[in-house]
Amino acid sequence: MKRILLSIISVPALIASFMIIRTINPVQKVPLENKKAEINIYTVAGVVQPGETLDAIFDKYKLDRKELHEIFTKAKGFYNLSRLSVGSIYSFDLNSKHGIQRLQYGIDDESYLDLVKTPEGFNAEKVNIEYDRRAGSLFINIADNLILSMPSSHKEYLRLALELSDIFAWDIDFSNDIRNGDSVKLIVEELWIGEIFKGYGNILAAEFLNDGVVYKAYRFEDNGYTGYYDEEGKSLRKTLLRSPLKFKYISSYFSKSRFHPVLRTYRPHLGVDYAAPLGTPVSSAGDGIVLSSGYSGQYGKMVNIRHGGSFETFYGHLSRIPLKIKKGAKVSQGDIIGYVGATGLATGPHLDYRITLNDRFVNALKIQLPRGESIPKKLMAEFRQLVDNMNVKFVSLTQPVVAVSDKKKSSI
Repeated sequence: MKRILLSIISVPALIASFMIIRTINPVQKVPLENKKAEINIYTVAGVVQPGETLDAIFDKYKLDRKELHEIFTKAKGFYNLSRLSVGSIYSFDLNSKHGIQRLQYGIDDESYLDLVKTPEGFNAEKVNIEYDRRAGSLFINIADNLILSMPSSHKEYLRLALELSDIFAWDIDFSNDIRNGDSVKLIVEELWIGEIFKGYGNILAAEFLNDGVVYKAYRFEDNGYTGYYDEEGKSLRKTLLRSPLKFKYISSYFSKSRFHPVLRTYRPHLGVDYAAPLGTPVSSAGDGIVLSSGYSGQYGKMVNIRHGGSFETFYGHLSRIPLKIKKGAKVSQGDIIGYVGATGLATGPHLDYRITLNDRFVNALKIQLPRGESIPKKLMAEFRQLVDNMNVKFVSLTQPVVAVSDKKKSSI
C-alpha cells in the first residue's frame, strides 16, 4: 500500500512566507485528495494568537486530545509547548479522521520543532532552518548616533548596529566618539529562503571611518579560529575593555591631583569616573578571577578582578553586586559583575573604574591594551586573500544603503 504524507505548508515554508500568512486569514486549511491513496493527508496551519494555547488549537481543529499529552511529553526536551509564543507559526498534517500525522512549530527564525507520528508514537526533533547565505553590502552615513543613522528601526538593523559596536569596542567608544560625517561600510551575510529575504547573518567585514581615522575588521574562520582581525591579521579583541559600561559622560578623569567633591581637598584620583543612571549594568573588562567583592570603605560596594598575571581592575561605588560575583569566582569579558550606584564617598551615581598593571595604577583611557591572538602564520595566505577580496568590495561601495524594505519580497 502506498502511503501519502504530503505537507503542502511545512514550517520552513511558512516561516519563509511569514508576511503572507500574517496578512491573510491566520488559519489555512488545505485538503489533499488522491483517489488512489488509501490515506488522505491534508494540512492546517496558522499563527498563534494572543492567549492561545495548544489545548485551544486542538479544540479549534477538533483534534484527538488523546495525543495531546504525548506531544507535550515528547516535545519537552526541545521546547515547552505549554507556553506558545504569540506570532509563532504552526502546522498539522492530518488524516481523514483528524488524526495527527505531523506537527511543526516555529520556535524562532533559526529553528522549528518537528513531531512525526510513527507506529511507536511521536518522534520529536529540533530542526535548524537552512538559509541561502549571500554576501550583501551596506553603506551608512552617520549623524551623531549609529543606531539612529541606520536606514530603518527594524530589529535587524538594531542587531547589526550592536554587533558593529561589539566588533570595534576596543578601539571606538560608541557613547562618546561618534561624530557627524562618520560612516561605515559593511559586507554582511544576507539570509534568503528562495527569493524571500529573511534578514542578516554575520558581519563578514567592516570599514568604519571615525573622526578621520579608518578602522577595519575582517571575520575569519578556519580550523577553530574565529574572530575579527585587522588587515595585518591582529585580533581586534583586547585583553580589557576600555569602558565596561554604557555611560552618559566621563565625570572625572585619571589625575595625580584632583579636588575631591566630598572631602573638599586635593588628592590623586587614579581611576576614571563614568557617570551613568543608577542601576546601569557594569561588565567585567576581561576574563579573570574575582579577588574581592563587597564593601570597601570610601569606594563603597566594589569588585576587584585579576586578569592574567599583570592586570587587575576595580569597580567602585556599585549599588548592587550579584551573589555569584564572590571571591574566587571566574568571570568572562562582558559578564555583569555589578550595577552603577553611589555607595561610599560619592555625590551621585557613577562607576569609579581603575586598572593596575604590575600593581601600579594606570590611566584606563590611555594605556595600550594588549591584543588577543593573531592569525597563525600557516593561515596568513588564506587570510590575505580574504582581505583583498573584501577591500575590493569596500571600494565599490560609493552610495548610501538601500533600506531592507526595498529588497525583493522582503519579509522583515
